[in-house]
Amino acid sequence: MERRFRRDLSSLQDVFQFVSEFLSAHGLDASNAHDLELILEELFTNVLKYRKDGAETVAVRLERNGETITLSFQEFDVDAFDITKLPEPDLERPASERPIGGLGIHLIRKLAESVGYEYKDRVSTTTVTKKVGDDV
Repeated sequence: MERRFRRDLSSLQDVFQFVSEFLSAHGLDASNAHDLELILEELFTNVLKYRKDGAETVAVRLERNGETITLSFQEFDVDAFDITKLPEPDLERPASERPIGGLGIHLIRKLAESVGYEYKDRVSTTTVTKKVGDDV
């Protein structure tokens, strides 16, 4: 399933509804929504905070392959920004000594089995794979 969403904070509820519809359509328990929604919220809000260029919409694709969901998040008409190249934050240092940012991407990495990135023709695609729990 794929859907496009306006690059606006008010679209987050629609993104979460899309996750719910996907899980239901694939007979997956609603308990799987939390991690998927958290990953999408981080990706989506990063676009709103840090991207000043780009099209008015982003695309979210969800696919199920057995016990794994592949989540693709696409931005259009943007410069490349590969989150897989970002360094891990130094969690041993006190928060007051660490640079701001990077914890959301760290969280995505911890929740996911894998995180990938592709950039072609000014389309930025972040792909996240996540294991899912039991069927309904």
